[in-house]
Amino acid sequence: MSYASAGTVTTNGDINISIGGFAQMYFDWANNQGFLGNVANPEFTKTGTKSTPAQTSFGSTANFTRLGLALENKAEGVKGLIEGDFWGGGANISTDQNGNFRLRHAYFVKEFCQEGCNYTPWLLIGQTFNSGFYISYTMNGPVNIAGSSSGPTNRIPQVGFGVKFDLGSVKLNPQIAAEDLLTGFISQSGFDSYRSTMPGLGVRIPVEFNSGLGAPVQFYADVQWQNLKLTKQASNIYSSNQNSYEFGGGLELPVYFVSLKADAHYSKGFTKYDLLSGNVMPPSYYLDGTSIEKVSATAWDAMLKIDFNKLSQVPITLAGGYSQVVFGNLGNLSNGSSAYARKASTIFANIGYNLTKSATLGLEYDRNKTYYVGATNDPDNGRVSNQVFFVGTYKF
Repeated sequence: MSYASAGTVTTNGDINISIGGFAQMYFDWANNQGFLGNVANPEFTKTGTKSTPAQTSFGSTANFTRLGLALENKAEGVKGLIEGDFWGGGANISTDQNGNFRLRHAYFVKEFCQEGCNYTPWLLIGQTFNSGFYISYTMNGPVNIAGSSSGPTNRIPQVGFGVKFDLGSVKLNPQIAAEDLLTGFISQSGFDSYRSTMPGLGVRIPVEFNSGLGAPVQFYADVQWQNLKLTKQASNIYSSNQNSYEFGGGLELPVYFVSLKADAHYSKGFTKYDLLSGNVMPPSYYLDGTSIEKVSATAWDAMLKIDFNKLSQVPITLAGGYSQVVFGNLGNLSNGSSAYARKASTIFANIGYNLTKSATLGLEYDRNKTYYVGATNDPDNGRVSNQVFFVGTYKF
């Protein structure tokens, strides 16, 4: 999150507090899907009940507006961030879009480095992204696109440690973190309970290097793991020891005024890693008789962005791309009474215009295609939806 620094306050403890964020509004026209969604509606929502025929609806929100405090104590080498938005439920969100204020980030980072060193160990404690080096080219900030292989975009409590190496033309930032991955990324169906007795583990290796073709090239690789225990008394399953994992990577290649981006990941027992709007995501774990099964997911994306400001001083950007996720080992979920996505994909294209230095306007078209199993849906009949949305953002 970058702040335009609307104001800075220096406290008695030598901590500089920068106030920042943005005001943002969406107008969305969607056909056969939910507001700012990333999946098409299934043919059957449940067994014997057909979905409403494809209809177009309009929706709007300013609840994604953010407000944050960036904290820095230069004398102690500590930085932090406290940030929230109005995307929380409750209040009058269903009637007049007045959602509750919701905590997004709350963390601090201590850097351990003497002046002039070319490596900087750091320690992070708090709630933030566990894969914060991914930025999609879509303008759908609240929901993102189906199959976006960024890995998890939830903000979770964690304790992380890493070392930033500045090797001149190459910069490395290997890191490891103890994380609470259970509730954010794992779901289950048919069990009495599930729990963890230890934090999950995340390892990430971001790399940045100069190519001589414009902005630095960025690459990352990551691995996530979480242990959990499942219980189903009727099947004599008590605290069954299970492991969820994910691994993936990505590359962003800027070539002067054009940027190319590609990402991919594979996961097992981590279906909430691929956040899909609605209740169509298959559970991470389910029972097939007395057998515990875990669902896999393979996702990838490819995107392109053109910045005309770098080419001819015209404040316009064009971007587009394709992304998909395919879920595997669905077993008896395919014959169930609930509709689950077997495959979901999005094609998107957008145009952005910098109205001023701090105000931007954007227009995006998304085409979502979703294949379903369960609830008598034909797994080979892809359901299609479309949406066009306008977004205006003012950063401060």
